[in-house]
Amino acid sequence: MNARLAHFAIEADGESYHLRLTLDDGTIFQIGASFDQLDELGAEIDRRLDADQDLFPPAF
Repeated sequence: MNARLAHFAIEADGESYHLRLTLDDGTIFQIGASFDQLDELGAEIDRRLDADQDLFPPAF
């Protein structure tokens, strides 16, 4: 079974960033990333959500 993302945070640290992912089982991952890496991650998330938007109608 895959753990699910419970929370995330991004903090700037000089010219890089710290990405902190907390899973629903309490596991925490701390990852360092550059601006360009976070920018690409955001772009990929946007592409994926755009491709899937017709598959998952908005929940109200």
